[in-house]
Amino acid sequence: MNKKRIAIIIYGGVGVGIGLEGVVCLVKLCEQLSNEFDLTVFSLVKVDSSYQPIGYQLIGTPYNDQKGIVWRFLYVGKRLIQLHFKKKYSLIHAFWAYPAGLLALFLGKILRLKTIITFMGGEVANIPSIGYGLYQSKFKKLIVQLIAKKVDVVVSLTQHHAQKLNENISFKRMEVISFGVNLSKFPALDKQLVPPYRFLYLGNINKVKDLPVLIKTFQLINENVEASLDIVGLDTLNGEIQRIVNQLNLTNKIHVHGYYPNNQLSFFLSKSHILLHTSRWESQAVVVNEALAAGVVVCGTKVGLIDDLANKITIAAPVGDADLLSKQILDLLENRQKYEELKANGIAWSAKHGLQIQSQKYNNLYNSLLNS
Repeated sequence: MNKKRIAIIIYGGVGVGIGLEGVVCLVKLCEQLSNEFDLTVFSLVKVDSSYQPIGYQLIGTPYNDQKGIVWRFLYVGKRLIQLHFKKKYSLIHAFWAYPAGLLALFLGKILRLKTIITFMGGEVANIPSIGYGLYQSKFKKLIVQLIAKKVDVVVSLTQHHAQKLNENISFKRMEVISFGVNLSKFPALDKQLVPPYRFLYLGNINKVKDLPVLIKTFQLINENVEASLDIVGLDTLNGEIQRIVNQLNLTNKIHVHGYYPNNQLSFFLSKSHILLHTSRWESQAVVVNEALAAGVVVCGTKVGLIDDLANKITIAAPVGDADLLSKQILDLLENRQKYEELKANGIAWSAKHGLQIQSQKYNNLYNSLLNS
């Protein structure tokens, strides 16, 4: 049986990064989709020549960071068109609205192919205090709005994300498809909810994640119960968080571990009671999936998946509200029945929202477009 040909356009995320890990959830999705489709992934950045994709073809630009986006568009556009005329693609799917989505829209119009854009993060965000979000730029804002309006399907990652998109863009059709994780990599381990309570943060250390609020939340908790906090992730703030920890005299309570590859995160999850996540903005936060699958209760700010699952599976407070979040967590630590209920609900939810489920949703979306 001949598989339908799908072209995926990305701006990095595959064949790049520390250990060539890339964006793990995106890499794994491409591998899953290649089981049903003849997949070519086009990257607007240079991919490492030693990287071997599993099940699909990966084509990156030959350009280093100094080369402008126009040259990248021309290179990838030419390669995609050449391959299309050798054996036609059925549709084009881009991850990130800009710049990948803009090229996907342009090529879709030229080749008369239907297009899907998965919005991945800060496309409609505007947080001037930390310089985050494409909506800070009037030009990029117009581009994002144009892309959303013209493509056949916009994909959001959560209901929270869909609401943000609905407030800022118009579109023909929207689907909500969250990233899933390989559940076998994050087994649920039973652990007693007894002090010292172990808290965990997983993710890059950057301004969007708002680690000062995370540390403030933990500090308030630590004043009332015996606890510790592990911070695991790539530091992009040049030691700023470590300095805050030192100033608060919390070095014996907060341990900053640096970057660990995704396949080693289950080690930290296996020891933790609560994942603490206090971002200012998230479209999803895949780390929430990983924690829930591993039987770790998630507490954080009302963003992404944490907001979607608030009350029944997660504990959520408004962005920046360390006082309320810490109070909610302290109340939870005193209510073992509630903790176990949230934990069980999280494990059950994970079983219905794994990587294969996400892949099947995209299969269904692709086929609905191809048959319409």
